[in-house]
Amino acid sequence: MSRLVVYFLLLSVLTVFFMGAIAFQSAKTSIQQLVFDRLEVTATLKEEALNLWVENQKNATVSLAQLPDLQTAAEILLTANSSSQEWRDAYTQIKQYMASALAAKPELLEVQLLTATGGQIIFSTDPQSERQYRFKEKYFQEGRYHTFVQNVYFSSHTNKPTLTISTPLKGSDQDIFGVLVAHLNLKKMEEIVFDKTGLGKSGETYLVDRSQMFVTAERFGRNDFPIRVNSLGIEAALAGKDGHKMYLNYAGIPVIGVYRWLDQQQLALLVEMHQSEADAPAHRLAWIILSVGLTSAVLLAIGVYILARQITRPILAITETAIQVSDGDFTLVAPVITDDEIGQLAIAFNRMTRQLRRLYAGLEEKLALLQHKEMQLKDSLNQLKTEKKISELQKNQLTQAYREITLLNQRLKTENLDLMAELRVQNQRLYQLLEAIPLGVIVLDATGKLYYTNQVVQELLGAEILFSDPPLQLNVYSNSPSETKNPYVLENLPIFKALHEGIGSIDKLEVEHLDRIVPLQTWGTPIYDESGQIVYAIGVFQDITERRRAEEERQQFIEEMFEINCNLELALDEEEQLTDAAGRFVPNQFLSFLGYESLVDVKSGDAVQKEMSILFSDIRSFTQMSEQMTPEDNFKFINAYLSRMEPAITENRGFIDKYIGDAIMALFGGSADDAVKAGISMLQRLTEYNLTRQRPERPPISIGIGINTGDLMLGIVGGQHRMDSTVISDAVNLGSRLEELSKRYGIPLLISEHTFLRLEDPNVYCFRVIDKVRVKGKSEMVSVFEIFDADPPILYQKKVATKTLFEQALTLYHLEAFPESAQCFEACLRENPSDQVAQIYLQRVIQSLSM
Repeated sequence: MSRLVVYFLLLSVLTVFFMGAIAFQSAKTSIQQLVFDRLEVTATLKEEALNLWVENQKNATVSLAQLPDLQTAAEILLTANSSSQEWRDAYTQIKQYMASALAAKPELLEVQLLTATGGQIIFSTDPQSERQYRFKEKYFQEGRYHTFVQNVYFSSHTNKPTLTISTPLKGSDQDIFGVLVAHLNLKKMEEIVFDKTGLGKSGETYLVDRSQMFVTAERFGRNDFPIRVNSLGIEAALAGKDGHKMYLNYAGIPVIGVYRWLDQQQLALLVEMHQSEADAPAHRLAWIILSVGLTSAVLLAIGVYILARQITRPILAITETAIQVSDGDFTLVAPVITDDEIGQLAIAFNRMTRQLRRLYAGLEEKLALLQHKEMQLKDSLNQLKTEKKISELQKNQLTQAYREITLLNQRLKTENLDLMAELRVQNQRLYQLLEAIPLGVIVLDATGKLYYTNQVVQELLGAEILFSDPPLQLNVYSNSPSETKNPYVLENLPIFKALHEGIGSIDKLEVEHLDRIVPLQTWGTPIYDESGQIVYAIGVFQDITERRRAEEERQQFIEEMFEINCNLELALDEEEQLTDAAGRFVPNQFLSFLGYESLVDVKSGDAVQKEMSILFSDIRSFTQMSEQMTPEDNFKFINAYLSRMEPAITENRGFIDKYIGDAIMALFGGSADDAVKAGISMLQRLTEYNLTRQRPERPPISIGIGINTGDLMLGIVGGQHRMDSTVISDAVNLGSRLEELSKRYGIPLLISEHTFLRLEDPNVYCFRVIDKVRVKGKSEMVSVFEIFDADPPILYQKKVATKTLFEQALTLYHLEAFPESAQCFEACLRENPSDQVAQIYLQRVIQSLSM
């Protein structure tokens, strides 16, 4: 019997331990999965919160840059003279505005305004930063072209982690005149990351950059871990992977962790919880099961030992039931055979199985509840994502539809107003025309009733005579050479016949009216509607009294003038030939600017002030070429060259003021674009001309062109016996100097900033800034631009590719940042070794560095 008790006790203990181990492992696995899911949800929410916070700050920065008042004041601040009152007023206005913006948005740590060229800080909410340069910073380089977010980085100026947003500042003509830079306060990002909601006591969330250091609002690294940290989760996240696993964290503590690589912020996000805290419910469940089981087993063993001798059969039954219960069947009930202690033992055993059954059912219910909540969280997250996408899509569609409807309404309103105004103007012009013409006009409607008469008809006929009821007497006769006058039927007048028969006319009629005879010529024509029905008829009456008299006088005059005309025709032919010849020496456009039509009217001293564009061109190395040719060949060559260049000027609304040997001086009275297009056309025609000059005795030639725009005096100079046309001004001298400057830089076409600023759209041309020159006798500097549209295709493509790099190098040169400028010019020459301008500037930089 003792063996039976021992076996029963051992079996009970083993069963309880086995059931506890299974329950513990199952609960541990389920709880760990729930923890993983909860950490995944937390990581997703924090990632979205970080992205949303950065996007909101980006939108706020763009909105700030697009405020009209801020743009106006910023443009003055970045472009005007800093010593002017206008600049100081703009600075005060922006300072007040930025103070309000920082007070309203604590996320903004510092706001700066940078110049588009050089990246100098003109304004900052931190005055200590003003007048410093940021042209090396990535947020300045990218922010000149588009809105740019520079993710968390170590700022060498503040020695702290910084997140910066920059966006270009554009004027009314969409030209970029500066960059708005906003440095953000990372406290909000730290609050989002360090929020421990749903993470328990040991839960932790932190950010790690690529150098494996903690990212906080104040510094990289923490006081407890100031140097690099490492774990399997950190390594996986920095490798660009997203996932979850159990591992030792940076402090060597076993954790359950979820890791994410935040591509937008270029940071690793880790959400972790200690395994001991996560597994605690499973441990408590296991101890409860073991405690209950062991207690029950001990109690049963004692009861079996005491009553084994008396209740062998009931004990065997209970034993059998216990074995089955230990196998996991909690539905069995031990039979109660007697009412004594054995019966009570059976009842106690059954009570224990019921407790186990309820405990197990409770665990299953809790597990099902946790799984249900997990599904609800996932469904809610997916629903929020779907609703957000739908909302953004609907918002974009409504915005686009509203813009299209607004544009359509404005266009229809403008077109209707234009049509109504045009109709009123046309009607007014028609009435003015009918009253102004020296002909009588009558308009009838389709029924033959009078619709309109002008004043001439009233004077000739009196319209009330033709259309009175009853008709008054009006004698109309056919105008024939015979003395007998034949009466004319009024119904046969062309205006009446036009209502039925169409167009008609009578060349000669005589009308007796008011004791006078008026010879007339009349026409009639119908007016049709859209369906081809006659709706009006127009009749025209002309008094030919003067014409008849003039015809008689003309016949006599013709006879008298015939002889004079014969002699005059010869004189006019000679004068026309002389005028054409004079026009080749003094252009007709020159005379028209002076207000003359003929060269005969010109006198010395006549002049007029006008804004014009001046073009100078010259053949390179012409002296060396002319020394190898005879005088006759020189004239043939110059005439062949000039005859090809002249059409490029005249076709672009210019004229040649004078030829100076092989040089050309041309004037353009229209837009500056005419002069630039003429210069490009001259270079293109020269390229075609050089195709015919491929022999040793006929080498290809090259020219230099300089263009300037400004006010000049255009007039006639000379004495009594010799005069010439000329133009005088500093603008002319600067144009000539630009042509000389093109030789120094080896550039075919240079224009001044005066010409550049008067172009309708400079972006139509390919240009780049070359230098600044001083006008002779002036203190101001004038910028010079190269136009390279006519360059050979390969050279053109290389200049386009290196334009930004070249202009950056030139800016650094003028800022006296010679080492950085030399690096940029060397990079330009690696891309385009034939860039003579870059070579010249590189030599200047080398000389400056050696001084």
